[in-house]
Amino acid sequence: MTIRYPDILDHDFPAGRQTYGPKDCILYALGTGFGRDPLDPELLRYVYERDLQVSPTFATVLGENTDWSSDPRLGLTISGLLHGEEHLTLHRPLPVLAEIRCETRFSEVFDLGADRGALLVMDRRIETRAGELLAELRRIEFARADGGFGGPAPGQGRIELPSLADMPHRAPDRQVTLDIDPATPLIYRLSGDMVAIHVDPEAARRAGFGRPILHGLSTFGFCCQAVLGVAGNYDSTRLARIGARFTAPVFGGDRLLVKLWIDGPQVRFQAEVPDRDVVVIRGGYAELNTSGATAAS
Repeated sequence: MTIRYPDILDHDFPAGRQTYGPKDCILYALGTGFGRDPLDPELLRYVYERDLQVSPTFATVLGENTDWSSDPRLGLTISGLLHGEEHLTLHRPLPVLAEIRCETRFSEVFDLGADRGALLVMDRRIETRAGELLAELRRIEFARADGGFGGPAPGQGRIELPSLADMPHRAPDRQVTLDIDPATPLIYRLSGDMVAIHVDPEAARRAGFGRPILHGLSTFGFCCQAVLGVAGNYDSTRLARIGARFTAPVFGGDRLLVKLWIDGPQVRFQAEVPDRDVVVIRGGYAELNTSGATAAS
């Protein structure tokens, strides 16, 4: 199949509508490592309904109500799709209980060349039923097998690609080690991403992996936890923005090392799996607000 450009930019995503509550927030928190120490009162706030806090990156799983990638009108090679980057802006803290609506669209599709693939840039707005803007997402999917369709190259399209952070030339200010339970991919998928490569060993092997992999957005949630822990006292209302690029798979049972550089409200981070000598998240950045309540613009 071949991407049909610019028709793909007119793809009509169905409006996302979702009602969620404390159980959904807790399930997501368990799938991103907040249950790793049930005796830690700061972590317990994310997995216990009393005084429950909602992880800011819970926004990344809201509104996923359609398997857009399998739509034949898009001309995509499904087996070649990888989640490349995630960029999240919070406009207010996520409520524990809400009815939300989402609007999703392709903002641009960049052609990297016939042998290099394509970048699909997706934007999503998440609002309450009353119309209050909660969060905005910019997601980049890497279509490894779908380049050479005649679309614009990066730097020539309708939008610019998001900027990633450069890591400072100094030792990190903090390092956080997070053990990923082997069952984490099985738990995280219940928040909405039911793709087989995260649970089925044979499907994972067909996709080129030796065993099921952890969702990139679960690793993203682990990194968010690390940011909140070292710079925000695990206060979910402190986070205004966070983004990163996914560069290598993570497996259940891995030990994740998150390196953080902190410059006031600006945090840069990189995640590695030292046992396999691989960097799994690059260019990570986060912005904290100083008032204790999200107010991104």
